[in-house]
Amino acid sequence: MELSGKTVLITRAASQSAELRARLEDLGARVIECPTIQIVPPKTWKPVDDAIRRLGTYQWLLFTSANAIEQFMDRMGDRRPSNSIAVVGGATAAKLSEWGLKPAIVPKEFRAEGLLAAFPENLVGTRILFPRAEVARELLPDELRRRGATVDIVTVYRTVKAFSGSIGEILESEPVHCIVFTSPSTIPDDLHSLPSRTALAVIGPVTREAAQLLGLKPDIVPAEATIPSLVTAIREHLKK
Repeated sequence: MELSGKTVLITRAASQSAELRARLEDLGARVIECPTIQIVPPKTWKPVDDAIRRLGTYQWLLFTSANAIEQFMDRMGDRRPSNSIAVVGGATAAKLSEWGLKPAIVPKEFRAEGLLAAFPENLVGTRILFPRAEVARELLPDELRRRGATVDIVTVYRTVKAFSGSIGEILESEPVHCIVFTSPSTIPDDLHSLPSRTALAVIGPVTREAAQLLGLKPDIVPAEATIPSLVTAIREHLKK
């Protein structure tokens, strides 16, 4: 198998790591899980429940993560939205399809900037509901509002630090050929360097920028911000 003898450290929340782990192990890699975050509910569901009650007043539902879809749709119960839905990428669209829904917009570029390019410049009179993480980039809602839209943000999940292990201790104790970050929130604030033998893989440009702000230099950035593309990029890099 192509990654036999290679050790890959993944930092995704334990509840989300199954696909990434399985794909790497299918290639023969030894996978170490060291979740740096965990996904938890919002402090209160009231704003979400209120938004669901007035869902018919919105023209658009906007999702930028599979987590947001999962949490929001769980909260809706048996109901399904009739709004037009925009998602940020292929993985988010795939998650939406699990609920029997199809997005009206999936941008070519799997990030906020791509989604903005897919929306018209004039959004006066357009109401958009944006379920998302408690902490996220403000670029998307700010720009949509600049174009005239009303954007209501509701928190459907939070990411908090997980205390299940230390990346530094693992890197010091054994050879790790690659460490993988799948979102900015998975990168510990105190991680500023990696051993020379360890490649750094990030899922996309937003995570790459977050790593660079901490002084890290990603070696692996896939062409698309998806788990399959990420694993392909890791495979190609580690085979060299």
